[in-house]
Amino acid sequence: VAAAVAGGGVSTPDTPVEIRNKAQHHSHPRARAIVWNVKTSMKKLNLVCKLVRKAHVDAALLQLSLQPRKPARFIRKLIHEAKYNAAAQGMDPERLLVDEVRIGRASFLKRLDIKGRGKTGMRRKPYCNIFVFVREIQPTDEFEHHSLKRKRPRWKRDIAEMKAGLREQYAAQSREGRQALGGASAE
Repeated sequence: VAAAVAGGGVSTPDTPVEIRNKAQHHSHPRARAIVWNVKTSMKKLNLVCKLVRKAHVDAALLQLSLQPRKPARFIRKLIHEAKYNAAAQGMDPERLLVDEVRIGRASFLKRLDIKGRGKTGMRRKPYCNIFVFVREIQPTDEFEHHSLKRKRPRWKRDIAEMKAGLREQYAAQSREGRQALGGASAE
């Protein structure tokens, strides 16, 4: 039996139809935890989220327990909650991976900012929404080593490579000069 799909396509058992404008579908079950209207900015929150994305749940919880930043508390609670939700769905809590940490901007509180000479402005106090998804570790998963150090700009790397090359040339010339002096003094 052919079924009509949104977008005018027809799906048969042999030819699946691509569904457009739908959320990304995952081949593995995931558990989630959501918190709305967290009082922090997206920039501060994303610094903490980078630490736990694609990490083992226990390693992520340990990493967040050592973080002094305020948003780490919210993420830690959410990962705990997602872990319990996954256990309720029948997943093994010891084999969980933080699949996705998504943050979104919520509303702003606008407050009066009094300035000098009788002027005023608006102070915006940001709020965020946080979504944490966990899933079981699959045999095909590959874990990447995430470096927290910032990469040097390309022009600085080029200069460093150029200096290293010059050092090698200088060392080779000095070796040749010493060999020439050593050979002359032996005669």
